[in-house]
Amino acid sequence: MKYNLIKVKTTIISSLVLAGLSLSGCQVGSFTQKTTHTVAQTQTQLIALKDLFSEQTMESVSLSPDGEWIAFLQPHNGANNIHLVRKGGGLSDAKPITYLTDSVDNFVWSYHTNEIIFSKDHEGNENKQIFTLQFNPNNLKNSIRIKNLTNKEDVNYILAKQLHDNSNKLAVFANLLQSDTYSLYQLDTKTQTMTLIDPNELKFSKAILNRAGEIMVGVVLNNDSSMTLYKKEEQSWQQVLRTQPGEQVEVIGYNESKHTAVLSGSIQGRDKQELIELDLGTNILHTLHSDPLNNSDLYHVILQDDGQPLIAAYYDSRLRNYPLTESAASILSRITSHFGTDADIHVEQIEGKTGHWHITTKYANKPDEQFVFNPNTDQLIGLLNSEPSFDPELLGTRQSINYTATDGTKIQAYLTLPKYANTTLPTIVLPHGGPWVRDKWEFSSGYFVPIAHYFANRGYAVLQPNFRGSTGFGKHFTSAGNKQWGIGSMQQDITDGVHYLVAQGITDKNRVGIMGASYGGFAALAGATFTPDLYKAVISYVGPSDLNVFMASFPEAYRPYLGNFYAAIGDPAIEADRKDMAARSPINFIDNIKAPIMLIQGANDPRVPQEQSELIAKALFNAQLPVEYILAKNEGHGFIQHNNKLASIIAMERFFAIHLGGTKSDSDDPDLANHLATLTVDVSTL
Repeated sequence: MKYNLIKVKTTIISSLVLAGLSLSGCQVGSFTQKTTHTVAQTQTQLIALKDLFSEQTMESVSLSPDGEWIAFLQPHNGANNIHLVRKGGGLSDAKPITYLTDSVDNFVWSYHTNEIIFSKDHEGNENKQIFTLQFNPNNLKNSIRIKNLTNKEDVNYILAKQLHDNSNKLAVFANLLQSDTYSLYQLDTKTQTMTLIDPNELKFSKAILNRAGEIMVGVVLNNDSSMTLYKKEEQSWQQVLRTQPGEQVEVIGYNESKHTAVLSGSIQGRDKQELIELDLGTNILHTLHSDPLNNSDLYHVILQDDGQPLIAAYYDSRLRNYPLTESAASILSRITSHFGTDADIHVEQIEGKTGHWHITTKYANKPDEQFVFNPNTDQLIGLLNSEPSFDPELLGTRQSINYTATDGTKIQAYLTLPKYANTTLPTIVLPHGGPWVRDKWEFSSGYFVPIAHYFANRGYAVLQPNFRGSTGFGKHFTSAGNKQWGIGSMQQDITDGVHYLVAQGITDKNRVGIMGASYGGFAALAGATFTPDLYKAVISYVGPSDLNVFMASFPEAYRPYLGNFYAAIGDPAIEADRKDMAARSPINFIDNIKAPIMLIQGANDPRVPQEQSELIAKALFNAQLPVEYILAKNEGHGFIQHNNKLASIIAMERFFAIHLGGTKSDSDDPDLANHLATLTVDVSTL
């Protein structure tokens, strides 16, 4: 099982839901009502907010190992809670088995029958704690027993695996000894005692464990953004290779009988990440598979229980699966025959004992569906799949496009358009977070896609560019974003996307807005300051405003894992880098801003602290520029609580309708409107 301490591809800042707040009185540069009718006339029906972002939306649907139960996450009490239903039952038969007001982050089925292991942090502080939940299937309502296995709220516990041969033991990484080091422990679920297995003195960012829960291969991220791969040999660590700066190597699997490791890497002359096998005895590497089209990094791999790869998948505009054995090819073909071309098939797991395939089908205009396929009977069993709570026909049309940047580089992007209009539209540019992630085609691939559809339904074109710095298109494309935050090619790629849509007649150049979360929030602020004539409305959600302050604000636990940040942004210990970062920081160019700004922040955010939003909020207020600020005191790096999400979307809709002239709902839910008012900050009091 793979252990991923801090995702090196996505690193520390992840793509998040977008949210917004509109305060009264900030309508500088807004459009009058007569500019909205051309959009409104093209809409037959506005999709309801509570339908698109329904409390009935399910996540992490999972069948129990004994095949008797289906568990999933769904909002209850305003937070994501675990729900349970017997296989064969309907969604209406499902019952919550946790009643938390602070969301469950994730869960897995235990090897023990009728037991679930789950983790959650406290209001977004990212210090996750681990719990077990046991239930009696004959008395579900009154039998739930939850045990908190960890109890130090200032420590982050990461479940690596449950030991197959000793199911009362969990392999857990935790920064218990030092805040900047995640050591490996065995956690006894019966006694709640933790035994140190490996102090992780090398500070692995990724590692693979054997069946006994010991690290066998690990990767260290160095300060120059290179990576070092180590193997365990006679109880000591031996270096296998060190990559060049910017090259990626990830440990995917370990085959104990062959003494080999399966890697994904853009190393030794490779630009795209390939599927690589490492012989741990000889340190010889050879490629098992690479993208036949040479477009994309390796995206996903399915392994047999013994570590043998069965399927390699790649993602450019959509997912492409490549079976690696004749048997896998035959089964995948039979599965594919059940679905049309409007679905991407993601193979999640192939059970070793039963041979059952767990798959997720993904679509552009409706939530994922989950199935289990039995190759012996050709039976495809759906897991609580039901019609969505909204009408997919009300969503926009979503397509992959390509445009050429100023310097000739090809940029892949997704464009979501209103169903009944495609010319001279108000437009929202939606750069993703990370920036070491990428946008994807599917509706459920992140909060960005439903948001894009929501605004397309209200008459906007929505552009989501995979600008330089994004992952998935090779190491050279990703490293081309280094030191380009704010005024370089990353921002120019976004600007060029706007110019492309204007040239195509899709976008009204006088009605363009930009919003983003995390890195996307920084890109939004950069758009406001460095291309002030391009955008008429800007939303930055947990976006850094001062790169020097941002780099100095990382918690101690992140320090060993910042090599990519130093390469991409700069090292605050180097004077030349500090000056360069200052020249690319929106906070230092407030006087350039012409568009109204909305700032969204979680008070408990450990990645982009509250200070980042308040620095620029104060500066904008002091410069007498229009600024609106929403602060959720029970959130971290992204809004998780259901009422916070919905209230912020209402505000976002108002904000863009005022400043870009798009359509908005005639009435708001009074409870959400009242809640929105509680999140509003009077900037003059900061």
